Amino acid sequence: MTKLQLDKGRIIQKLKTREVLISKANELLKKGNLNSIEQAAKEAGISKATAYRYFTKLDALKREASLQLKSEKPEGLFKDLPDDNVALRLERLINYHFNLFIENESEFRLFLSSVIGESLIDNQTQLRGGRRIALIAEALAPLNNTVSKPEFDHMVYALSLVFGIESITILRDLCKLDNHGILENWQWTVARIVGRHQ
Repeated sequence: MTKLQLDKGRIIQKLKTREVLISKANELLKKGNLNSIEQAAKEAGISKATAYRYFTKLDALKREASLQLKSEKPEGLFKDLPDDNVALRLERLINYHFNLFIENESEFRLFLSSVIGESLIDNQTQLRGGRRIALIAEALAPLNNTVSKPEFDHMVYALSLVFGIESITILRDLCKLDNHGILENWQWTVARIVGRHQ
């Protein structure tokens, strides 16, 4: 096994651990009972030290847990769509992310601000979640057998630049696009990245 494979494996494991922590925080938040990072760590079955590697402040954990309440899991987003229809799956992916970010833009901007702020203090603390990566990979799953692994990964990573609050802030603040313009730009970009493989 190469060093790159080992590093990728560690990153995936860290993301899974982080997701478990957020999920347990999410459950506590729904009950109105999320009072400390230690409490969420105990529920998740991980050490306090491990939990603090992902979140140093309770507010940051609460923010991400509350956003997860509004997020869809990969297995749920496409369950009613044909397994082999990439166009329909991408349309669902675009509309899902667009509505999620537009309807919760202020919260996502605050979340992005807190992540960037914490990364300046300690760049080892915040490892952001990979939900968008998982959703994109699931949307493109029909292409797994028709494109090479490196090509598939490039498409997933390129689309990850599109579907995020980072993209919304650039297109709205810098490019001065309205909601319609943002959605149109996303559709155009996705078509250019994936179009020739459909």
